[in-house]
Amino acid sequence: MKKFFTAILAILWTSYISYGQIVITEISYNPPESGTDSLEYLELFNAGTTNVNLKDYKFTKGVEFTFPEISILAGKFLILSVKESAFMNVYGKTSLQWTAGALNNGGEVIAIADKAGTEFISVDLKDLPPWPGLADGTDGEGRSIELCNPLAAPSNGANWKVSVKDLGFQINGKQIYGTPGEANSITQCEAVPDHVVEVSSNVFTPKDITIDAGQTVRWVNKGGTHNINGTQATFSSNPEGFGNGAASSTAWTYDFKFTKEGLYNYRCDPHASFGMVGTVTVKSPVIVDMFPLRSITSVTTVNENGVVDSLNVNCTLTGVVYGVNLRPAGLQFTIIDANNNGIGAFSNSSTFDYTVKEGDEVEIKGKVAQFNGFTQLELAGVKKLTENKTLVIPKTVTTFTEVDESSLVTVNDLDYVDVADWTGAGSGFNVRMTNGTTVFTIRIDNDVDLFSSGPIIPIAGKKLQVTGLLGQFDSSSPFSEGYQLLPRYVADFEIINGLEELELDATMTLYPNPVTNIITVKTDSQPDQILVINSQGQTVYITQSTLEVDMSAIPAGVYFLKAIKGDKSSTLKVIKL
Repeated sequence: MKKFFTAILAILWTSYISYGQIVITEISYNPPESGTDSLEYLELFNAGTTNVNLKDYKFTKGVEFTFPEISILAGKFLILSVKESAFMNVYGKTSLQWTAGALNNGGEVIAIADKAGTEFISVDLKDLPPWPGLADGTDGEGRSIELCNPLAAPSNGANWKVSVKDLGFQINGKQIYGTPGEANSITQCEAVPDHVVEVSSNVFTPKDITIDAGQTVRWVNKGGTHNINGTQATFSSNPEGFGNGAASSTAWTYDFKFTKEGLYNYRCDPHASFGMVGTVTVKSPVIVDMFPLRSITSVTTVNENGVVDSLNVNCTLTGVVYGVNLRPAGLQFTIIDANNNGIGAFSNSSTFDYTVKEGDEVEIKGKVAQFNGFTQLELAGVKKLTENKTLVIPKTVTTFTEVDESSLVTVNDLDYVDVADWTGAGSGFNVRMTNGTTVFTIRIDNDVDLFSSGPIIPIAGKKLQVTGLLGQFDSSSPFSEGYQLLPRYVADFEIINGLEELELDATMTLYPNPVTNIITVKTDSQPDQILVINSQGQTVYITQSTLEVDMSAIPAGVYFLKAIKGDKSSTLKVIKL
């Protein structure tokens, strides 16, 4: 069960015992992971002047853990986590793994007792304001919470703030903030206003300000009898009213958080006739997009050594999915734009609730990376926009180069260098094929149906046409070699004649493609018959005198639709869903 909220904190005064003052100063609950949380942690701090040996101390409420022989030095920290190995992998720091339990989602009593069984920390925490929450950036949004001062009252939720230290990495697209094992980034307990206006000498300084919605303005009386009156009774056009009541000569401060956009007028009542008026203009906040939208071509250029120019750049990309998922434990697929420019997409262990399907148009977020010369986006999120998009026509090439990496390409007139390369073993295998001039590497991954199909052998006098996604595996810089073609399925191997067939209609199209039931042929030449051919070259359906083909009874897969009239024909690939 995914946990939502808890915390643990306390101050141990040393007036009657010798082990110093122990405080829980930081909590990370409900980290932005998929599935079971493995990165929850608590940070203990020795705020006293003597070392503290915690042997046989234990949690009596909340999580389960008995401390081993371990001391917290004066002024030092100790981290406890739900899973020690996960914490080390992500944060790079050691921790003590508690035995059982997790930080609870509705608040709870958390207590620690000394070895005599006397509870010296016992706190009943709540998940209600003034404690920080989802809107502040914790609770699944990536920020830990920190005690503003080790001597601050831990029972006051206002003394806990979200961390402002960026740790430089993300989990599921959420930037991670925290200070585990080190001084907190929050050092001030009092709320800090976004803007300050001084009130003195019958004037507001500054008189007129512009702020973002959600920001707080503090007025500080420096002398004189003044007040702040921005009520709607006085200024009816104000989006909402504010003010601190009657005028006073005390050294007062007044804070107001503006949540609605618009122009606000206000005044000091006793001195309005002297011009003691002001305005607050509230505008929409500037939102910095951590993953700005970019084009595939803008983030896939490389330098003279084959290193991608946009390495480690965060961005959002859109494109159509090609091929299958080459990493069932996570995600590994290719997206391509309308001009056949592509990029790899990779996630080691998260699927982001997306199932790879060729023809889907998706939006992917992440960081540009490179693996053995191959440019890919390390995924922080995947969102399906539409499905059943028409695929691009493969580009026919005679050499493999960087410009076509992750594009859909076709190589013609191929034969095997050695058919024994087709081993059908391991996580995949490489097959060498040649057009008589150049030797090409064809990579058969064990996640595609070709892996178990056996080699596709053309009969005498014929050659193979192979289509696929161009990849790269070059282990050293400069990344200028190691290109390999990755076919997506059996249909990407096509046996072709040595003689070129006469084209019936080069502009022929199919709609819809992919198709579920009826597909319509759009052509200027009425064919005599239309054949549906499977990936093994077998005709599975024939229709005559119509441009509509009923494929509802044909199994899902990749087929070729061939329109024939006399000695001319046109063939297009179709995907049956």
